[in-house]
Amino acid sequence: MKVAIIGAGIAGLACAHELERLGITCILFERKNMIGTIQPNIGSFFNMEDRPIKDPINYFRHTYGILLTPVERMTTIIMHSPKYKSVVKGNHGYFVIRSKDMNSLDNQLARDLRSKINFNSDPDFKELSREYDYVVVATGNSSVLEKLTEWRTTVTTWIKGATVLGNFEPHTAELWFNTDYARSGYGYLMPFDKSRASLVLITTYTQHGELDDLWQLFLHNEGLNNEIVETYEFDLNTGIAKEHKIDNLYFVGNAAGFIDPLLGLGAFHALESGIFAARSIATGEDYEKMVKVITNKLNVLSDYRDKLDKFKNSDYDRMVKILGMPIIRHVIYDTNIDVIKYAHPIIRIFK
Repeated sequence: MKVAIIGAGIAGLACAHELERLGITCILFERKNMIGTIQPNIGSFFNMEDRPIKDPINYFRHTYGILLTPVERMTTIIMHSPKYKSVVKGNHGYFVIRSKDMNSLDNQLARDLRSKINFNSDPDFKELSREYDYVVVATGNSSVLEKLTEWRTTVTTWIKGATVLGNFEPHTAELWFNTDYARSGYGYLMPFDKSRASLVLITTYTQHGELDDLWQLFLHNEGLNNEIVETYEFDLNTGIAKEHKIDNLYFVGNAAGFIDPLLGLGAFHALESGIFAARSIATGEDYEKMVKVITNKLNVLSDYRDKLDKFKNSDYDRMVKILGMPIIRHVIYDTNIDVIKYAHPIIRIFK
């Protein structure tokens, strides 16, 4: 059996890892000259979004044999709205590095692979589909899939991020909600360590030409005067596709649209969809049925996104205040109740 994977990001690497575990070798094609993201940044596994799974790191270790080492546990979340601040402590998840660093999530997945990776290579998926029995598209964007099947865009964003220097608490994530600079997005700070952090602004439904002004407003309004080492920016659109396997093509991770439209998280779904594709290739199991657990979650989160898109700053004030209330904090963060699932019918009523 001949299998090709286009893209050596975490979805493609997870697919290769599972294929090898099932006795199938593959070849990977990566357009960059190395493993990992060009821009260093901190990502996260956020426990509340992944429920009923309690611990994503343990889940991937025990379920799929993938050993991942996070940067730190996330034990504190500080949320800001224009008028309110809430601090929530608990077991919220993990910080992970996304970069070319050897300890990045990407390189942790790559280091144990035996399959060949062709760097500086960006092959045409149509040509590969004629040469290989199966082709896994893990390119990190959904442009190919959008042309091949029915597609519904859920949110469009421009993102600007920076590596900043300062004194940071390594277990703490800080979030800012303000429509003046983020629209219905948000800003966040997540630490690499005690002296470096990833500062990011996710703006929704904006033009690229507006991004610098919104970034400066973000820094000014929140008093963020840290030394900036480097910056980056890119656009990211999320959506929901009708199909994720077309003929002998499998789409995984961001290439399949498996990005959370609410907060923009994607690592968990990237890893799991890559694994699902490998198992489908090896066993013949229906890939669409396997990824239903992902698409169901994305459809639910899309309804939350629709609600959030209508928020004003007064709504964010109310949200941050409520999320800081002791009984609400306990239910959302201190239990394993799938709050996103069970609150969904209420969201739909007020949609």
